[in-house]
Amino acid sequence: MRTVKSESLVKHLPDQKQLNELAKYKNEYASLCEPEQFGVVMSGVKRLRPRLNSILFRLQFEEQASHLRLEMLGVKAACEEVMRSKAFSRLLEIVLLIGNYMNAGSRNAQSYGFDLSSLCKLRDTKSVDQKSTLLHFLAEVCEEKYPDVLKFTDDLQHVDRASRVSAENLEKSLKHMDHQLLQLQKDLDTSSSPEDQQDMFLKKMAISFTTTAREQYQKLVVTQANMTSVYLSLLEYFTVDPKKTSIEELFTDLSNFRAMFLV
Repeated sequence: MRTVKSESLVKHLPDQKQLNELAKYKNEYASLCEPEQFGVVMSGVKRLRPRLNSILFRLQFEEQASHLRLEMLGVKAACEEVMRSKAFSRLLEIVLLIGNYMNAGSRNAQSYGFDLSSLCKLRDTKSVDQKSTLLHFLAEVCEEKYPDVLKFTDDLQHVDRASRVSAENLEKSLKHMDHQLLQLQKDLDTSSSPEDQQDMFLKKMAISFTTTAREQYQKLVVTQANMTSVYLSLLEYFTVDPKKTSIEELFTDLSNFRAMFLV
């Protein structure tokens, strides 16, 4: 609720010129209507807009930091699940085996691997009578001969969450958070003076928030670096070009493929 009110206040706050005009009516306060009285009071606050932005940033910080942390940890967990899953690794071997069998005699015979993005295309390859797909055949083979392989859906618990994460947006969010922290520190340094010793804004923002917020931000930077490292290891493991495949694309393919086996 406080966040909503602060957002509304920042959004509808009169510009400085209007506030300066309202300040002229300070001695006529009693005769003013309520919105005008509010404007007069606000006009007396030093650096009003920067302070409101800082207050809003503080109110939103924990939620934003938690959201970013969960997204990064989700991607890291998804990467580790994919690389550790013996069932998924075995399934890929079976897919390759079936593909080589179907391509026997062609230039694609005896391939050593395939693109992970092609997994979802298994449902597009249909039988001669058009009644079943290669995906159906794969599922039948696994059910009959390799039932443990189907447990890969239990192994890949975080791929769906990871499919909704954008590395680009994470980077932008962290840069924006860093900018806000730097701006807050600049505002505090500018506002700090002997006559401001009773200024509660300075005390609250400087002591109880700025230091801990910067520490949390630094932890997020480390978490992002760890996520990126594990993600690049995953791409190397499956020989995927990081310049051509984003986190969203890779895990969307894996999430969709997993979902096909849950139907």
